[in-house]
Amino acid sequence: MEVVNFSQLKLTIGKEEEVRKKIVKSINDGQKTFVVTLNASILLRTLKDSYYRKIVEKANYIIPDGSGIVWALKRNRNILTDRITGIDTMLYLCRKAKEYNWKVYLLGSRTKVVEEAAKRLREEGVNIVGYYHGYFSENDFTPLEEIEALKPELLFVGMGVPKQEEWIYNNFFLPFKLAMGVGGSFDVISGTKKRAPSFFQKMKLEWFYRWLQSPIKKRHIPIEIIKYTFLVLRGKIR
Repeated sequence: MEVVNFSQLKLTIGKEEEVRKKIVKSINDGQKTFVVTLNASILLRTLKDSYYRKIVEKANYIIPDGSGIVWALKRNRNILTDRITGIDTMLYLCRKAKEYNWKVYLLGSRTKVVEEAAKRLREEGVNIVGYYHGYFSENDFTPLEEIEALKPELLFVGMGVPKQEEWIYNNFFLPFKLAMGVGGSFDVISGTKKRAPSFFQKMKLEWFYRWLQSPIKKRHIPIEIIKYTFLVLRGKIR
C-alpha cells in the first residue's frame, strides 16, 4: 500500500485488503476519517470545480473505485493497483462493524430504498442505529440532530456526486468516526437495482450497465467517459 500523486490528488493504492485494513486501523486509532471513492466522474468534477476539489483533497483516503482510474495509472504511470470499489468497501466496513460493535447510520436515497437497505443490513447482523432519506432541505435539521444523538461510528452517505462529499465536508463536526460517500450503493443493497453482472465488470463496462438502467437520469455518463478517455490518452490525467 502506498499514496501516489494522481492528477494532484493523494490516491491510496495497493491491495484492497491492505487498504481497507488501514482504514479500519484509522478508525480504531481514533482518527476521524473521510473516505472518497475516486472514479472518472469525481475526477472530472475536481478538474472543473475548485470548491469540490478542495473538499476531495481534505479526504484522509482517496481510493481507486473506478476501473478508469486503475487504467489511467497503469497506462500513463506504469503503476499497478487493485480496484477498491465503494460498495465493497462499505460492505467490508459493515462486517467490521459487527466485529467491533460499531454503530452504523445510512443517509441518502429515497425513503423506501434506504429503509430497505437498513432492513437487509440489520438482517445480516449490522447495528444500523438510524437512517434518513437524502431529500431534506437545508432547513431540515432532523438527520443532523439524530446523528448528533446516536453518535454512529460509521456514516454512509448516498446522495450522489458532488452532493454527498459536500455534505460530509460541511457536517464534519458531527460525532462519527468515518464518513464515506457511497453513491447508489443503497439501491443495490436494497435490491432496488442490480449490480453489474461479472461480464460487464470484467469488460470494465459497469458504467454502461448503470446507464442502461437509467438512461435519462444518467445521460451525462457516456459524455463523461468519452471526455475522460480522451484526457487519459493525451496524458492529461496521470
